[in-house]
This record gives sequence, structure tokens and C-alpha cells, in this order.
Amino acid sequence: MFREKASEPVYSGRNFKVFKKTFQGPKGSFIVDIVEHPGAVVILPLKQDNRIVFIKQYRYVVEEELLELPAGTIKDGEDPFHCALRELEEETGLKAGKLRLLGIHYASPGHSTELYYSFLAEDLKRGKESPEIDEEIRTVEYSLSEVLELIRKGEIRDSKTLATIMLFLMYLGFSTEKLL
Repeated sequence: MFREKASEPVYSGRNFKVFKKTFQGPKGSFIVDIVEHPGAVVILPLKQDNRIVFIKQYRYVVEEELLELPAGTIKDGEDPFHCALRELEEETGLKAGKLRLLGIHYASPGHSTELYYSFLAEDLKRGKESPEIDEEIRTVEYSLSEVLELIRKGEIRDSKTLATIMLFLMYLGFSTEKLL
């Protein structure tokens, strides 16, 4: 239904590229700015006592500290599973004995190709933290009921974290029948 007619590179950075693309659709041609991104992983680290490990980090782009699950960009040629293991250890100092893919979802499909791979990490062992130069990270832990209360109060505002928590709830067997 929509056909790409032209693509012009606008910007190429460390983690993404921006293209100005022209498409032909049923109602005519139009131009869209598209961010091409290699994808990213989000990890929900579940401890033996069923507490979930989060990170608090200052996000200078939005100028506030956010409560998030550990996450990171997939490097060129890197497998999402390997990336999840790497990012978990870099950001939290934890190694996962078990890693399960919960789901795959787009970050913002209206303008970006970025896909998130959401993982559940279990059988956690102590590793070595090594945050990147642009990361100031603190780890915190919450029970699932505390997490749901933080969401209800609007204290978790990161969309990749919210989506991964929903995928985790589905994994646990949550269903809409329980809401009615």
C-alpha cells in the first residue's frame, strides 16, 4: 500500500541514523523523518526473594532521574541475548543464570525502527558493575506489589520499563478475567 520512493541520509550518530524518506501512498506522496536504530534490550532482574532490581539514573535528555529496568543498545552484529547479559552486568553488577525472552515491541513506530527485546533474568549472581561514561546509576529493589503501586502513583514513567512489567505480568499468568 505504501512504497518508498526516495531516501536521503540526514544524520549518522553513535547509536542511530536519521533519514528523510519519501513514500507514495493511496492519497499521494509524503515525507517522513525516520530514525534507524539497531534495537535495544530491557531486562527484568528477578531475585530469589522475588524482588525486582531497578536502576535509578539521571537522564540528562529529559533532565530528571528516572526509575527504570536495566537496558541498553544492541551493538552492531550483537545477539539480543548476549546484549541483555552484558547490559545487566554493566548496569547492576549482576549475572543471570537464566534468561527468558518475554516479548519484542517497538519503541516508537511512528518515527523509529527501534525494537525492544524484553527479558526476564533469574538465578542472579554477583558480577562486576561497569557503567558507561554517560551513566550515573544506583540500583534499588522492589516487590511486585510495590512496583504496581509505584506505577499507580506515576513514579515509573519510562515506557520500556512499563511495557516489560506488563509482559512479565502476562508471563506470570495475569489475565483480564481477573479484572472483571
